[in-house]
Amino acid sequence: MSTLETWGGVTVLVVEAEDGVVDGRAARDLVGAAFMTSASMVAIPVGRLDPAFFDLRSGVAGDILQVSATYRRRLAIVGSLPEPAASSNAFAALVRESNAGTQHWFVPSLTALRGRLEGG
Repeated sequence: MSTLETWGGVTVLVVEAEDGVVDGRAARDLVGAAFMTSASMVAIPVGRLDPAFFDLRSGVAGDILQVSATYRRRLAIVGSLPEPAASSNAFAALVRESNAGTQHWFVPSLTALRGRLEGG
C-alpha cells in the first residue's frame, strides 16, 4: 500500500514500509504506479530496498536509480543507511552526488523530505 502526499507542489508516492522488497522489477512497478497517480516522486523506505542495493558492485542501486531517471520520476530513499553502506566511502559518494542534484535523494525521514521539497 502506498499513499499520495503533496509537499511544496510535488506529488509524492510514499511507499509503505511493510509492502515487500524493492528490487529493479518492483522499482519499475512503483514508477508505473507513480505515472498512474500523477506523482512526480517516489519515496521508498530504506528497509524496503533489496539488501543488494547497498552493495554498489551488485548493480541493484544503479538499476533502481536508472529506472527513476529513465521514466522521469524523482526518487527519495528514506531512512538511515544500514551497515556497511553507512560507513562505505563509495556509498557516501553516491549519497553526496545524489543529494546535490534533483533526481535522487537520500533523506533521513519523511519529515526531512517534506522540508526539502517545501524549501526548508
